[in-house]
Amino acid sequence: MYADDTKICRETGDTLDSIKLQADLNNIQKWSEQWQLKFNSAKCKVMHLGYANGRSKYTMKDNGIEVSLESTSEEKGLGVWIDDKLKFTSHIGHAVAKSNQILGLIKCSFVYRDTEIIKRLFTALARPHLEYANSVWHPRFKKDVEQLEKVQRRATKLVTSLRDMSYTNSACKPWIYHP
Repeated sequence: MYADDTKICRETGDTLDSIKLQADLNNIQKWSEQWQLKFNSAKCKVMHLGYANGRSKYTMKDNGIEVSLESTSEEKGLGVWIDDKLKFTSHIGHAVAKSNQILGLIKCSFVYRDTEIIKRLFTALARPHLEYANSVWHPRFKKDVEQLEKVQRRATKLVTSLRDMSYTNSACKPWIYHP
């Protein structure tokens, strides 16, 4: 049993709301100790959302010692990265980096690369990273769409017969994901 993916949220408009959030933290920590699922306070973080947020400091106890929780500007939850402005640019960056790593491995591992082989490898290995939870983070900014399309262009360039063809005229276009 793990308590490592617990999230507490509360709107904090004034000092009283911050006190209530601290009380919630204290209560959940008591619960975790009672059920022997102790939180690691070094891994607990606070993300302040919104511009009018008071950016209060919050604490947890670690072996009886009060420890201030670290503030963060981005966090990963259920595999999706989100920042304090509720944008998913960092998630797209992580997905693109992972997909590019996989394409690099494919390029190094396969000497003979025809359309069908690259199609199957791309759809099985790289594309899931680009599509994971896309109903949540669907790209809204042109720069994010361009980042995703660069990965797809790179996949079409792996096919020897398509290397010199433009991305828009590529025969692989139907199997490439379009956000």
